[in-house]
Amino acid sequence: MRHFPLATLLLAGAISGLSSAAAAPLADMQPQRQIKAMLSLPFATNLVGARHSERFAWVERRAGVRNIVTSDAGAGPHALTHYTKDDGTDLWGLALSPDGKTVAYVEGGDAEYPDDPSPNPDLAAAGTQQTVHVVLDTGKQMVLGEGWNPVFSPDGKTLAFSQKGTLFLAPVGGEAKAVMATRGSLTSLLWSPDGKTLAFTLDRGSHAFIGLWHIQQSAMEFLSPALAQDSLPSFSPDGHRVAFVREHSPVTPGRNAKASFWNLHVYDLNSREDHVVWTPHAGAGARFFAPEGAGVLWSDNTHILFPWEGSGWMRVCRLDIMQPTSPLCLTPDKAEVSSYRLSDDGKTLFYTSNVGNLDAWHGWKVSLDRGQPQRLTQSNEMETDVVLAGRAIGLISAGVRETTHPVILTPGKKEPIALNAETTADIPFVSPQTLILKSKDGMDVHAQLFMPQTQTTALHPALVFVHGGPHRQMLPAFNSMGYYSNAYGMNQILAAQGYVVVSVNYRSSTGYGEAFRNAAGIGRDGASEYQDVLAAATYLKTRPDVDVARIGIWGGSWGGYLTALALARNSDVFRSGADFHGVHDMTRSDKPGLSPEQNKAMHDLEWQSSPAANVAQWRSPVLLVHGDDDYNVEFTQSTLLARLLSEQGVPYEEHAFPNERHAFLRMQDWLMAYTWMSQFFEKTLVSRSH
Repeated sequence: MRHFPLATLLLAGAISGLSSAAAAPLADMQPQRQIKAMLSLPFATNLVGARHSERFAWVERRAGVRNIVTSDAGAGPHALTHYTKDDGTDLWGLALSPDGKTVAYVEGGDAEYPDDPSPNPDLAAAGTQQTVHVVLDTGKQMVLGEGWNPVFSPDGKTLAFSQKGTLFLAPVGGEAKAVMATRGSLTSLLWSPDGKTLAFTLDRGSHAFIGLWHIQQSAMEFLSPALAQDSLPSFSPDGHRVAFVREHSPVTPGRNAKASFWNLHVYDLNSREDHVVWTPHAGAGARFFAPEGAGVLWSDNTHILFPWEGSGWMRVCRLDIMQPTSPLCLTPDKAEVSSYRLSDDGKTLFYTSNVGNLDAWHGWKVSLDRGQPQRLTQSNEMETDVVLAGRAIGLISAGVRETTHPVILTPGKKEPIALNAETTADIPFVSPQTLILKSKDGMDVHAQLFMPQTQTTALHPALVFVHGGPHRQMLPAFNSMGYYSNAYGMNQILAAQGYVVVSVNYRSSTGYGEAFRNAAGIGRDGASEYQDVLAAATYLKTRPDVDVARIGIWGGSWGGYLTALALARNSDVFRSGADFHGVHDMTRSDKPGLSPEQNKAMHDLEWQSSPAANVAQWRSPVLLVHGDDDYNVEFTQSTLLARLLSEQGVPYEEHAFPNERHAFLRMQDWLMAYTWMSQFFEKTLVSRSH
């Protein structure tokens, strides 16, 4: 880890009105050592596989440093890149050529905001760029230029990528050239089976088109452009058709019970005709939602696979476009899928699901001829992402003590191979217990309980953790998202420090069905999920080993919002809190299509759902941490709260990371933020008089 003067790393504000919670040196080295050990564990993400070989590649972050790693059929991992600095430079957008011999990736930038200015959390004098790189089979590395979204042609000889609305093509090993430019952002690229055409989604904000770029003719066309958000283009195996999703989001909340807002289209490239092949019924599944990274797949030239919540659960379903009546869902009901892939012959669906236990995810496969689903492994770890490479299967897996790592299954080996699965002896990990809490309105809410291992008769301080999103799910294991992997690890460290910790999957979390995710009155429509946060605190208050006068709360993003809401509404329950980049004023500008009266009613509800509305009741001390290059939550949300708390004389500790993003890109910034939180809770919960 590179060391800089503290003034260079942060802008540390003074506590307003509470000297005991003032910004302090990082003196308590035991918690900091444990936090550093946890954050330094290897973390695998962005697993991809080659179509015609058993080669896998992924990004491994270790001690804040990211590198590209490959493995052939589960053989010992091989590092393709050799970065050495924890400077916040992300690696992402991996792509393998069909034979696996060439790797493309993106260095720098922000995968969530790829067409916005590249972040610079390390304060580099010259700034940073987001560039597409290629690693050839010889080991030679090439920089093709600024852009993202690299994708290889079917023969592996050409790489396409984009920057905003500009399309680039590069012969592998050669120079990239811009071949087309248009207004908007090319958010997806897809080669036709014959390699002569590229499909793309052109995002223009209020609407999005599906387009084609014909390479030989240097000509662009759009497929049935409309007044909608079109997405997820997919070529049929013979290349004669393109399937895509069309969405019209509702304007008026609460008036859409009898409406449907999306449908499946198939565009015939020979006749130039667009066909709506299926529209879901009103009710569950009437609004389109898909697992991150999911898409529309063709199993043959007449059958489409797509995600749908028609039963109230995220499932993968199959539709015959020649007889489009009702889709046949291939994955079990009363369970959800988090990722899915189709075998190269189109006969087997591989997926990850929480069937049988909504808080446990595993890899599965099912034959499309309506065979019985089969578990891929018998592991107790969480398997949340599935990838195919030739005949090999790759899973992203994580456990109670092991951060995410690839697990490879090959036809020639009976046992799966775990790659780079490590743990640390510096943290006494506990196995979290699954809880089902009952909210005041009767809602069942899932949570995890982290118990201290220390033997003591003294009452413990306690914490409620609230995740962000809000469409996320915390699990009794490390998470496949880096942000929540860090949060899970920090909950383990807090338990090791003597806190009883409850991590609550409040309503609007994923994994528990569409009705739970889209529960009435959540967020700015009434903050109904706050009842679930209170249910977690109520549970802690019933425990005989918890000191009810020392219950705190922490979270980031939407979890920061709920943390601030808890402190504003119930300082009598939550005696301290840590709010990372939270939303504090939920009001938005007027929505077109609503009357002035409707907009006013909407704003009134948004305000009443905001922490700022109850700041006069806020008494408990709070830690505020925010990066000022945050594209997810405006930095002004935290500066506003600091001003409001100052007016009320509420004690707070404040820290800002100049140039840092929402999900901090440098490990050293996570280390400092979590160390501040550890010290803050030590001062405001553990050491407070009571």
